[in-house]
Amino acid sequence: MELYNEEDLIKKKSKTPMIIGICIAILIMITALIVYLILYLKGTVYTITIDGVATSELEEILNIEETESGAQLYIPIRKIAPFLNYSDYSGDYKNKSEDNTKCYIENEYEIAVFTQDSNEIFKTRGNSDYETIQLDEKVFSKDGELYTTIDGIEKAYNVEFSFDPSRRKIEIYTMGYLLDYYAQYLQLEEYSINFSDQKAIFENMIIVMQNGKYGVVDATTGKAILETKYDSISYLPNAKDFLVSTNGKYGIVAKDTTIKIRIAYDDIQIMDNKNGLYLARLNNSYGVLDLEGNTIIEPMYQQIGIGNISNYSQNGIESQYIILDELIPIKNNNLWGFFNLKGEQITDFQYTQIGSKKTDVTNSYQVLTIPSYKMVVVEKDGYYNLMQTNGKEIIKGAIDSIYMMSNTATGENTFYMTYNGNTDNIEERLAGWGL
Repeated sequence: MELYNEEDLIKKKSKTPMIIGICIAILIMITALIVYLILYLKGTVYTITIDGVATSELEEILNIEETESGAQLYIPIRKIAPFLNYSDYSGDYKNKSEDNTKCYIENEYEIAVFTQDSNEIFKTRGNSDYETIQLDEKVFSKDGELYTTIDGIEKAYNVEFSFDPSRRKIEIYTMGYLLDYYAQYLQLEEYSINFSDQKAIFENMIIVMQNGKYGVVDATTGKAILETKYDSISYLPNAKDFLVSTNGKYGIVAKDTTIKIRIAYDDIQIMDNKNGLYLARLNNSYGVLDLEGNTIIEPMYQQIGIGNISNYSQNGIESQYIILDELIPIKNNNLWGFFNLKGEQITDFQYTQIGSKKTDVTNSYQVLTIPSYKMVVVEKDGYYNLMQTNGKEIIKGAIDSIYMMSNTATGENTFYMTYNGNTDNIEERLAGWGL
């Protein structure tokens, strides 16, 4: 058995406090490290709420990039859809496909279509007319997903989106929630609110109805902006104005109550919000007005726009009113002519039809435009021709038929014409002519 002498015992006792001190120091360091890690993790994790409810799962799909100008947030268009009560689909809304360069989202009120490398989205309520909306950045693809910015999400999903990287905080408010919130806050029980047309809430305004008449109130004060005296009111998001009607007549009123378009037309509808144009009907004749109420084309024509564009959906046609972003087709005395966006007449009224008819060629499609050459298909005296946007026809002779074939694998369109007894690839023929 080993025995300690008195000197050894004294040395052993003298080391005990030092060992305890070292242990305490280590514990303090470990505690500090744990606290630091907790604070660090809290600092890197975002607090995310949708309509005031915490939604931590959303952070997993977000793409936050640190740049010289600060943190930038990009959102996968389809993956956020379930969080905002939308359905999401790949491809185009009109031409159903699995094209991964396009996608669309849909709820009970409207559809929004996104396209890769485009800074525009198209919105529709299911009819043939599309509303073009500009985005702050182009849609891009990453790992098979299409992404957009906060601006794109706000405009497509009708939400208010707040991103505060300094506070690690993201807040999203849907249109329905904001309407409910302000209606309760302002105690608007005496009014009824139509939720299908309330985008004005994003400009702090609410369309209300009382005793069968419509008006607009300030969402923060409850004060009337437009008194409840109109038969109908619709909000025009692009212009931030209101389309109003009374006694069967329509006009445009600004939120400061300025009359932009007098309430005198039989009908007014958005014709092209990208260029700020309205279609106006007066005494069964049609014309074009701009956002400020200026007359671009006098209301004196039989028809403006080609009507049903479903025959040309495979041709990528999204507006019946503006062709190739330049031309307005107008019908007068049963003949068609073209005006430009300034209201200047480009051609005489001489065409019996715009666009080609369906052919007997199997799996072929009708054609309205040749996009790569900015040409329109026109018909006169029973034959077709190709017209440039300056009104010049390029074929000397007669084209018997024009049609399009679509590659089902790639979605690529090829245009053909039967001309002088031969069937030619139109784009190859135009290239051969040096056009």
